Amino acid sequence: MEERGYEAFPDGMGGLNGPELPPGQSGEGWAEAANACREETGWGIENYDDEQLATLYELEVEHYECLVGEGFTPEPPPSVHAYIDSWSSRTDPPYQAFATVAQGMGQGAYMGMIKLCPPPRWTYTG
Repeated sequence: MEERGYEAFPDGMGGLNGPELPPGQSGEGWAEAANACREETGWGIENYDDEQLATLYELEVEHYECLVGEGFTPEPPPSVHAYIDSWSSRTDPPYQAFATVAQGMGQGAYMGMIKLCPPPRWTYTG
């Protein structure tokens, strides 16, 4: 992002944020730069081996079960092999249970959900 002339920093949700914009200024250029960076680097920068990915998969399954236990209806996890393959391909983001229920959810409900069942990829370090 800096190479493109923009400031960026990680947020607490596993994404990127930029500086606060003055009133009336559009963040369109920042968003375009962030999208370009994602296209260059893929959806993530983590490089885990298959054993680490199998561990992360088990954490995702536990996360799925937590969400179901709290009354959410996430999509079921894929097989462990499909999960590992999704990391290797770097074309589509790998399965994350919370992401399958978060679309259209208001900010308050979303924050409540991730406090009840924190996504494992946000803290897993291999």
